Amino acid sequence: MSSETSGSIRSQAEAPTEELSAEAREVVAYYDALASTYDEERFGNSYGAYLDGLERRVLRSWLQGPRVLDLACGTGRFLDLASEGLDLSEKMVERARERWPGKRIHHAPAWSIPAADASYDSVFALHFFMHLHLGDIRRVLSECRRVLRRGGVLVFDFPNALRRRLVGFRATGWHGGTELMAGDLRMLGGGHWRLTGSRGLALAPIHRLPHATRPAFMAAEVLLGRTPLKHFASYQVVKLEKVD
Repeated sequence: MSSETSGSIRSQAEAPTEELSAEAREVVAYYDALASTYDEERFGNSYGAYLDGLERRVLRSWLQGPRVLDLACGTGRFLDLASEGLDLSEKMVERARERWPGKRIHHAPAWSIPAADASYDSVFALHFFMHLHLGDIRRVLSECRRVLRRGGVLVFDFPNALRRRLVGFRATGWHGGTELMAGDLRMLGGGHWRLTGSRGLALAPIHRLPHATRPAFMAAEVLLGRTPLKHFASYQVVKLEKVD
């Protein structure tokens, strides 16, 4: 995806769903249907709260600057950490706007962000890249590079390919179907990014631990996720710095 001239803004009043692939429309329909119950079903339980706590710790330590975009913001779970949000699901955007009436929340695809070049200090996207094919990940990385200032950071997560191979897990379909390893980032980023941080999340099979023990285990997980054991965690979270 080519960059536009400096200071230009991509026109994107509403997401052009007619230009989306059949699979992308399926993803949008899936999240449109979930919007009204998403927060309660995914994060209104001890497992969801555990993941939310781990993810927040990483975001708070890595995000920089006042201009922060939550890419694929969903219903706005992390919009307290961002100045703006964006999502392709119309229903998710509606929920996010209800929760955060003072925030600017775009209904647009992640590969066509309605913002000028170098608009943001940080961009982050959690639980998003894992739903994209590699070609779409490259498009999103290119667009994030366009809207980030020089030295700005991009934070995102992905399922750990090594962990999946060790446990014999094979995804079917688009949902969480894309797994990566750290080495893949060089290929996807095209030399325009510097890896400046990585963490492992969900090292232990949290869903198998008793509910009462999960909060106590979180402190240990935070520490272990910074050690070489992070390479065996279920998810990797990375921080990339834009270098040109």
